[in-house]
Amino acid sequence: MSALATAQSLALASVPGNNGNVGGGIYFNLTVNQTLTINSIDYHAKNDGAAGPYMSSFDMFVGPGTYVGNVSANPGPWVQVASTTPVSIVGGTGVNGSGPTTIVNGVLNPAGPNTGTITLPPGNYGVALRATNHSWRYQNFGTLQTFSNADLSATAGAASNAFLTLPTFSPRVFCGAINYTLGGTPMAFAQREPYGEGCYKYFRSFYEFMGSTATNQDLSNRSITFTFDSVNNRYSNVAFDAVPVAPVTPVSLPLAGAADDNNLVINLEPATGPQPILFPNIGGVGVAAATVEMCSNGYINLLGTNAPGTGNPTTAAFLTGTPRIGNWVDLNPTVAPGAMHYDYDAVNQQHLFTWNNCDLSGIATSPSTFQIAFFASGDVQIRYGTMSLLGGGGWPTLVGFSPGGVSADPGTIDLSVDLPISTSGIDQPPLALAANVNPVLGSTVNLTTSNETGISLGLCFVTLSDLPPFSPVGLDLGIIGAPGCVANVDINQGVGNLISNAGLPGVSMTVPFAIPSGPPSIIGNSFYCQSVWLDATQNAGGMLTSNALRLRVGIF
Repeated sequence: MSALATAQSLALASVPGNNGNVGGGIYFNLTVNQTLTINSIDYHAKNDGAAGPYMSSFDMFVGPGTYVGNVSANPGPWVQVASTTPVSIVGGTGVNGSGPTTIVNGVLNPAGPNTGTITLPPGNYGVALRATNHSWRYQNFGTLQTFSNADLSATAGAASNAFLTLPTFSPRVFCGAINYTLGGTPMAFAQREPYGEGCYKYFRSFYEFMGSTATNQDLSNRSITFTFDSVNNRYSNVAFDAVPVAPVTPVSLPLAGAADDNNLVINLEPATGPQPILFPNIGGVGVAAATVEMCSNGYINLLGTNAPGTGNPTTAAFLTGTPRIGNWVDLNPTVAPGAMHYDYDAVNQQHLFTWNNCDLSGIATSPSTFQIAFFASGDVQIRYGTMSLLGGGGWPTLVGFSPGGVSADPGTIDLSVDLPISTSGIDQPPLALAANVNPVLGSTVNLTTSNETGISLGLCFVTLSDLPPFSPVGLDLGIIGAPGCVANVDINQGVGNLISNAGLPGVSMTVPFAIPSGPPSIIGNSFYCQSVWLDATQNAGGMLTSNALRLRVGIF
């Protein structure tokens, strides 16, 4: 048995290159191959404050099988299991970057509802660490990084400037090491984990949210064309051009009145009769007949105004307000040689909006050049020159289109990976199933189905099995007329609970699922859940399916 108690370690990244805010969060996934006890975690910390020293520590939370898609659920499915013994670190002068980096051995102590060791049985776990009196030092790799040995592997990762709060910046790879011993009595914590995806999803908007222009901006010297489909009020194809189209050199003088974080009203040419800009809009084709607004932060307001605010994009702002399109990033066109231009190419009937050598706001010598061209047909082309790579987590970029109003959130994509795509003339998020609390012994978990279509009814299945072919990729139900809808659970070993939005007595879209208070043998067991919605307008099979849920029973 002594061999099992030998201290071991898994090293992650070792050389930090960036950091977030004091008190922020950092996230990674663990895959545990055999039961082990985490005793401490080495981490790289700094604090630029002038009034040091500071007592540095962190809180450790575990959650679903992955942090991806769960960071914004605060506290959501996350459970605190540990805090570290505070360690003194030296501060700085109060100037950004002035604090030295200290490598700290964070000794883990039980915290939150956990009263024992931090012991994980085999499985997949999301890990979230909340800093106290320090900022996390991490490395900005171009891709996620996985570090492995025979006992466990860690895939990192992401960070946010406020714990469990969007936006997250990724990849952000934790610098340090996980120190552990094999064996121990596993923590009996409960988990709820969504997996799979519901059907069908249609969105008017699309975007890529790049957490950092330093590592995610991969659009230099490329161009993207949006093909307008006026009949169906959408962009039928959004794709990179096989032969990139460079920004056309402006012939106009720089626009007067350009300032940091402001909009300029642009009178569309030609003056004798402006060429309208056509675009997909809620309720029908949108027409900008006479004017638009050109924002210093890289986008065009097509109808009305969207206040530029502090310049940094957020998905919530992007999906509301009035229609906008472009490359939203915090720019300052007033820093020489930066300038904004509007030109009309009469020969090719194109409106050309150019941000020429515009610096990232607050970062010297960080010029970016790009142009948005609007064609008479309604097609749009974003043409990129050389884009700055100097920004960090405080200079995120959002590229895309939204008709505004209150548009459904399609989630970020990776343009370089996911194009070509098309948008839709309607918003219809996929059927979704969520649980409100973790499945603790003696509790009641409310299973709520949402994004249902029409007035109808369905079934929410709770089963003990997700055996193949149902998990993890699921069984496509095209065989019964519902292509793209997937079965992720085994309904033959479960119970179907009626759900409805038709006002039936005692029936709703929420099913209360009572977790027994015993026997202890059910601790660690899992239930699997998925909903089916009946709607004859959606496909020949007349149904939609939701994502699935795994509920792992615990005592906290």
